Amino acid sequence: MKKHGTKVRQSLSRKIVFTVAFFLFVLYTAYILFFFLFGVLIALKTDMQAYTADQINKRLFSWPEHPAWGNFGKAFGELAMIDSKSTFLSILWNSVWRTSGSAFLSIMASAMVCYVLVFYRSRFTRFMYNLGLFVAILPLYGSAGSMYKLLENLGLLNNPLILVADISLFGGYFFYMYATFKTLSWDYAEAAFIDGANHFQVFFKVMLPMALPGIAALFIMQFIGCWNNYESTILYMKEYPNLSYALYAYDEVKKYDANVPVYFAGVLVALIPVLALFFAFQNTIMERVYLGGLKG
Repeated sequence: MKKHGTKVRQSLSRKIVFTVAFFLFVLYTAYILFFFLFGVLIALKTDMQAYTADQINKRLFSWPEHPAWGNFGKAFGELAMIDSKSTFLSILWNSVWRTSGSAFLSIMASAMVCYVLVFYRSRFTRFMYNLGLFVAILPLYGSAGSMYKLLENLGLLNNPLILVADISLFGGYFFYMYATFKTLSWDYAEAAFIDGANHFQVFFKVMLPMALPGIAALFIMQFIGCWNNYESTILYMKEYPNLSYALYAYDEVKKYDANVPVYFAGVLVALIPVLALFFAFQNTIMERVYLGGLKG
């Protein structure tokens, strides 16, 4: 009887916790969606005069009588005005290759390092894993100056080869990748060794394909983060502006003469690729990251 009562109390407490968590997530989702809706409403204002009038009359959060859908088309031309050499297509291409290259190199570097640390156990690999733990908790601030000097000395400023700087021993998703490989069985590798495969073949043809779902999830997360990165363009790659930098530059250059509705339309246009990517692979992201963290 006592055991049954304990189970009832535990079940009730679980329901209360999950109910509270559900409402908190609903509130957080509504909070995020509010700003998206607010951005859409501003982007549809006819022009700056209509925007200013609605701002004075405190009607910014209202559907315009004549929505200016053309602002989304104007954004393509406005964002390309950050310098005389850029076009919208060139800015978009810079976002694609820089984001894809950075995400691929950083994730693959973490995958290779974690594969060795998980399956080739030794004093050295245990030391490297502990070093990774130490680096993860070490507060590294104020390194932008030294990084700039290093890249300048290597001739990597305004150079596509700057992507090699994303190859690091301990990437941002080091522990997720480590947990992913911990879920894989070494029996497949041993079977491949018996069939005559070498270490590189085992990694690229056996173990890496099994880890691809987790790698793909982390790649998407890294891609979304890199897509919105404009700081690296300001510091290192001004000759290769991306979409996030174009939005920043447009706001800075035309601080007092900016077409705010067109600017917000540009922000929404820049969000389309990452939103599409997230909605297409949201199940993969949630399932694989949850699984990796659970079994790590």
